[in-house]
Amino acid sequence: MTERPELETRRTVYDTVVSHPGIHLRELERITSLPLGVVRYHLDRLQREGLIFSEEDRYFKRFFPKGRIPNVPTDTFAALRQESLRKIVLYLLSNPGSTHASMMSAMDMPASTLSTYLSILLSKDVVKRERRGKENLYSVVDEEGVVKVLMVYRPSFLDKLVDSAISLYLDRE
Repeated sequence: MTERPELETRRTVYDTVVSHPGIHLRELERITSLPLGVVRYHLDRLQREGLIFSEEDRYFKRFFPKGRIPNVPTDTFAALRQESLRKIVLYLLSNPGSTHASMMSAMDMPASTLSTYLSILLSKDVVKRERRGKENLYSVVDEEGVVKVLMVYRPSFLDKLVDSAISLYLDRE
């Protein structure tokens, strides 16, 4: 017996949220190739049924499956879903204790942009800052949790940097 088309569509939306925790509406629309109104309808139904939940993240509403993600804060997923923030986290996994200047140089990023991204990561408790003398040193708060998320959801990030950061982290141990 086949599912009704509406249930198939809802299953597609749900499966995409499960495989891409922290996904936002437009990204979900792109991945599923479903019309925006259809995606919204099924997200609302899935939330009412208690299968997923959403959290506001600055400019996005991000969706997560209930009870299906590792014991890692949703802010970590939200940060890793954003390419620019993920790039910084990946750099810090490979280079813990980096300074603002070394990150700026290595990532070829303007100082103000890097400062903005770091303040977002600090506010989400994904990155921590340690003062040493006159310099701030940055590192990932929960390296193991971040690596777990990257390993489990690697295909959903489609990022070669993820693979190299995981390899470097695992080689350090």
